[in-house]
Amino acid sequence: MKKIHLYILLIIVVLFTLPTFVTKYKESKVVPTSDTAVKQPQEKKSKDEECDIQISIQGEDKKYPLEEYIVGVVAAEMPVSFDLEALKAQSIASRTFALKRTNFGENAIEPNVSAQAFADEEQRKKDWGISFKKNENKIRKAVQATKGQVLVYKDELITAMFFSTSNGQTESAKSYSGQTIPYLQSVSVPSNEKKSPRYHTSYSFTLQQWNAIFNQQWTIAQIQNVKIYRNNSGRVETIKTGDFHWSGREVREKLQLASTDFTIIWDAKKKIIQVKTTGYGHGVGMSQYGATALAEKGANAKEILQHFYQQVKIEKLKKSSSLCLNSQAIDNNSK
Repeated sequence: MKKIHLYILLIIVVLFTLPTFVTKYKESKVVPTSDTAVKQPQEKKSKDEECDIQISIQGEDKKYPLEEYIVGVVAAEMPVSFDLEALKAQSIASRTFALKRTNFGENAIEPNVSAQAFADEEQRKKDWGISFKKNENKIRKAVQATKGQVLVYKDELITAMFFSTSNGQTESAKSYSGQTIPYLQSVSVPSNEKKSPRYHTSYSFTLQQWNAIFNQQWTIAQIQNVKIYRNNSGRVETIKTGDFHWSGREVREKLQLASTDFTIIWDAKKKIIQVKTTGYGHGVGMSQYGATALAEKGANAKEILQHFYQQVKIEKLKKSSSLCLNSQAIDNNSK
């Protein structure tokens, strides 16, 4: 009987002391709450996420942060009156071109048409005058909206070639240089690209000027009988007359023509050689007037770029990879 009483007493003691023991055990474990949780290190968004690239311009000691450089390029390369989506497309193309050309800022880039034109803030103020603030805001809006975005093909930056005005069709890399580049194919361009002031250009040469330029003695008969061979984009592939033979690019460079889509006519009355061109620029990649023509039809920047550059993706620069590229493509629905 005494044993039974002892067991009952022991159970009572345990029941009274167990809650205190459990409470102290829980306190020793301290489960963090929203107020007491240990703060975990947070990623630094500004420096860790962004790719810090400085661009050097040939002939200048100053370096420009990438996005600031792109503001100067877009302002110099595309009319500010263009649709905002066209300006966004230009921003992405120019950013891609600059990074490819400079090897992500390692080399300096030319501030002219051999690479990309560039206008610093002082030049923009001079060019735009009282419209500076309005125009500057528009350009910066386009650049900021596409911040860090670049064009890639198979995880590599593309050579994002662009030019002013097409003849209704862009030129393929194969026709231009003989090198096949999958994303630089010939594509059609909207007809309202004809709004470009350089859609048609005329030139006149005397026979003496012509012969001096070509360093050959052409006759009037050879001018009249010149044969022009065109590629599938309508541009001149070669010209032949007698023993003379030149590529369309050679003729364009010699005569400093607007494009390789040209005609050659002897004007017997004026005794001059008339050359007429259609389009302005080399014709490869994105047509700038074509871009704004597409934007006017409702295309956004991504649609414009994927029209001119085949099978490409838009990706965003990240510091987390060796090429400052994030492997994830931007949402298809983004503009």
